[in-house]
Amino acid sequence: MSATEVSALENSLTVYYAKPPDSYYEIADQAATQYQPELMPFHCDLVSRVRPGLQLLELGCGSAHLCPQVEANGGHYTGIDHSVELLQRNRERFPHARFFQIGTDVAETFDIVASLYTIEHVVDPASYLATMWNFCKPGGLLAVICPEFVNGEGFPPCIYYGKSPRRLRAKLASFSFLDAARHLLDLYWLAPRWKSRARVAPQGAFWINTRPAELEGAVHGVDTDAVHLPHVGDIAWWFRQRGATILATSGSLPDIPPAVLRHNCYVLAQKS
Repeated sequence: MSATEVSALENSLTVYYAKPPDSYYEIADQAATQYQPELMPFHCDLVSRVRPGLQLLELGCGSAHLCPQVEANGGHYTGIDHSVELLQRNRERFPHARFFQIGTDVAETFDIVASLYTIEHVVDPASYLATMWNFCKPGGLLAVICPEFVNGEGFPPCIYYGKSPRRLRAKLASFSFLDAARHLLDLYWLAPRWKSRARVAPQGAFWINTRPAELEGAVHGVDTDAVHLPHVGDIAWWFRQRGATILATSGSLPDIPPAVLRHNCYVLAQKS
């Protein structure tokens, strides 16, 4: 991607996340009641590492469903995100926590820095991981939980096929046959080829989707706005390159339900 493309995509995402659709955080809010090992094993592993008095920062906190879990273990929670309105609601719901808008100068370091289903929404994941690193104390923990779009089943929902994100049936019904033909070519030829390449690419590739479906007019759905296509190997590689110790990954934890592994990844690292 050129610098111009990166800047344009970042600007579009900043506008989008400043006032996302009303339904954007509904699924995240549902997760607040599902902190059970069989449903959210990676979240539960992260929460189990919170000790009384520890300071945890969540980058891209959304509706902050992690906050009460941290506070229940005696930790202190700080969240950072885009939306002013969302952050104000978080302050009202969680009066003992702190919330800052992205861009605020937070001159602190934290015992744990967490990212829950956020890195897939950033244009420059390496820079985002560097921000996490800089916020983390020496010896502290860095935790990333996100979709697994490279090794996972199917194709990322942010990718669309053909010239528009409409469904194939709608293209055929409107006699958009060229778009429909390109749709089939992308779905059955180009997308599988990309996935095969991505799975054998050197670690640290950080695949980027420059035209997420939602920004091209698709109806909002889970991760239809994603731009980064995460792979557990890329994230673990970045931390290792910085000298961190990888304490856990989605593949190393025992008894993870197959359905969770098929679609999600987890990296827990300790800063040197």
